Amino acid sequence: MRTPSLQSCHARAAIGAAMLFLAGEALAKGPEFALTNFTDVLANTSGGLKRDARLLDKADLTATWLGDDNGWPGLTLFVDGQVSDATNFSGAVVGDAQSVSSLDAPAGGRLASAWIARDFDGKGGVKGGVIDLNTEFDVQSTAALFLNASFGIGPDFSQSGLNGPSIYPSTGLGLVGWWLPGEHWQVKAGVFEGAPGNPAHPGRTQFRFSDDEGALLVLEVRNHITPDFVLGAGTWRYTASFDAIDPTLGRLSGNAGYYAIADGQLWSPSEADKDDRTGLSGWLRAGFAENRINAVETSFGGGLVYTAPFGRISDQAGLAVTCIQFSDAARQAGGLDAAETTLEATWSFNVNDHLSIQPDVQYVISPGGAPAIGDALVVGSRFIANW
Repeated sequence: MRTPSLQSCHARAAIGAAMLFLAGEALAKGPEFALTNFTDVLANTSGGLKRDARLLDKADLTATWLGDDNGWPGLTLFVDGQVSDATNFSGAVVGDAQSVSSLDAPAGGRLASAWIARDFDGKGGVKGGVIDLNTEFDVQSTAALFLNASFGIGPDFSQSGLNGPSIYPSTGLGLVGWWLPGEHWQVKAGVFEGAPGNPAHPGRTQFRFSDDEGALLVLEVRNHITPDFVLGAGTWRYTASFDAIDPTLGRLSGNAGYYAIADGQLWSPSEADKDDRTGLSGWLRAGFAENRINAVETSFGGGLVYTAPFGRISDQAGLAVTCIQFSDAARQAGGLDAAETTLEATWSFNVNDHLSIQPDVQYVISPGGAPAIGDALVVGSRFIANW
């Protein structure tokens, strides 16, 4: 099993100390700091590329400054620094395309977020800076419990572009605006770097706008049909041209896609407090991408989460499934099967106020769509420590 190196630990401590000093100097009126460490211990017990167990780790140090507490109503400043330790678990052990762990990323430290936002009396707002796109768009709140990366942002979207959209581990500059035209509606639009970070060095912090990389445009509309249930639809498009999977087609414009989400509470006990999430929640998501440019043409996912199965509001148990379908061009170029499907079962419980443990099982059918790779069974657990 691979453990974080001493060098990685030193880097984590150095970035944390620097962020504390700089944020404290710049925002002397009292930013709030939080440190969270995520650790996945996972083992591939059968199938996949090989049997192996590895440790994946990511630490987040955040600083939040609220203008409401300092005489600047509606203003928020936020900074997030990260350090991750690489294991390439999916690429080297399982062989799946969707990534069984959302922590899997190259080793090193990076600036994940650094933005300023202004809310206009709850009727709209604007945010600018270094932004993780998945905190604003294609958010599946119920799905956040699960380890598989496909339950964060759909793989039809996350695997688009030269280096993916502006999401972990490569975030970039962006500008987002939102408007609430009615009691239940929200319209949100954003423009982001077309190739955040450095495609030659994934996970490295780098900002660059160029005609070749262009920009990524995103639009999403949501309708909160009840306080606890939302329907949403979004679309995205890159302004740059891309190489087609089929080389005879050359470079193509129109790298775009769209998605739809239904997410929220399905049932709660009659005695449950209306302000908590006790009971059963669920979600469904479908996404589609340009199949001449993107290997992942469509993706479908969904699942169920029960909160407080044994009476403790901090406990959650869930079942989920995600399936991606590869485009005809990708199948012909790589000799792939039609699809990859992953089933996940998980249970999260708090040990105390600072530590939670989450045992997890995933079964990957046709990893990476490669006929030669057997179905994989991955078992392990996530540990979340926060201060």
